[in-house]
Amino acid sequence: MNTLTILLAQTKSGATFEIIFMLLGSAIIGYLTAWLYYKSVYEKKIKVIESEKHELNNRIVNLDAKILNLKKSLSEKSEETEHLILEINALKALHAEAVHETDDMTLKNKRNEQLLYEKDEALINIAQRKHLLDYKSFGTATEAEKDDLKMISGIGPFIEERLHALDIYTFRQISKFTPQDIDTINDAIIYFSGRIERDEWVAQAQELVRSEDLRTDLFKRISERKTRIYYDRIGIAKKEEADDLTIISGIGGWIQEKLNVLDIYTFRQISNFTKEDIVTVTEAIEYFHGRIERDEWILQAKELIRIAGKKSELLKRIRDRKDRIYYDRLGIAHKHEANNLTLIDGLGLWVEERLNTLGIYTFSQISRLTHTDIETITEVLELIPGRIEQDNWVGQARELAKNNMHEPTTMP
Repeated sequence: MNTLTILLAQTKSGATFEIIFMLLGSAIIGYLTAWLYYKSVYEKKIKVIESEKHELNNRIVNLDAKILNLKKSLSEKSEETEHLILEINALKALHAEAVHETDDMTLKNKRNEQLLYEKDEALINIAQRKHLLDYKSFGTATEAEKDDLKMISGIGPFIEERLHALDIYTFRQISKFTPQDIDTINDAIIYFSGRIERDEWVAQAQELVRSEDLRTDLFKRISERKTRIYYDRIGIAKKEEADDLTIISGIGGWIQEKLNVLDIYTFRQISNFTKEDIVTVTEAIEYFHGRIERDEWILQAKELIRIAGKKSELLKRIRDRKDRIYYDRLGIAHKHEANNLTLIDGLGLWVEERLNTLGIYTFSQISRLTHTDIETITEVLELIPGRIEQDNWVGQARELAKNNMHEPTTMP
């Protein structure tokens, strides 16, 4: 019995192992079969997926490059936008400036139209005084015969136009002026009393109407006097270096020609004149004694060197500063009302010209200058500080204004 039991137990145990072994084999076969099936079924899909993955990776790389380019492009566009904004702002500023300049030009045009109207009116009024002149005394001339009257020191474009309005066109006519003619013409053109005599128009005109032979002789005499000029002191200049010496108030075209004969061509040379040079040059060019000092040639030449000869630019700067002058206090005057401001000691032709640029023409206006006005005018005219007070312009102007008929209009 026991033996049977043992045999049965052994048989059962062997069968169990056999079953387990068979199950294990079945599992292995099932796994291998499943693996082979999976491999056969999904291997192609895996390859496709890997291919797609590779392609997606490439696309990601391309997209990253595109994103980088877009960021770069965006950055460039941002810079362009900033530049465009700056350009737009600059254009707006230019537009505003252009509008301002246009308004300014419109205002200037209106002023110029008014000035031209006033000028035409003044010339018409002068022409109406022709009947006061004694043409038998100094002769008649036509516009076709006209000389350049500006060659005469003391005659500028303004006075030349007024003389033309009276049919005075030639040096010959001016050379024959009598004291009576001068008084009548002064009144007719409303010119500074005594200025024609002071500037020696008649004597200059007489030189200018000389025959060609006499002028040649004069230039020869002047040239022979070069040896008297101290060029080591005043400097040597050539014709090619010549400045326009007529910019110096008091030097007309005729005086410039005579100075050029002496090889005096530049502001620098005149600025170096000493008293000895003034006497020598005056005699050499047969000029009027004391005239160089009175017209302040040296001072003017030094100032013209300082501003590089750009007198017109200085006068423009002065005109642009007119709004700094307190005309409510000084009053307004016009050019035809002008006094001879050079009668004020210390106020020469060049300073007078600058004052006229500011619309200051009369003794009455100068007599009203306050300390504040003096400081402003000194700065605007670019004068030496203290000059106006030192020369007592105000006191002198008050005395001269007492006998003056033309009073500037005080603004309300």
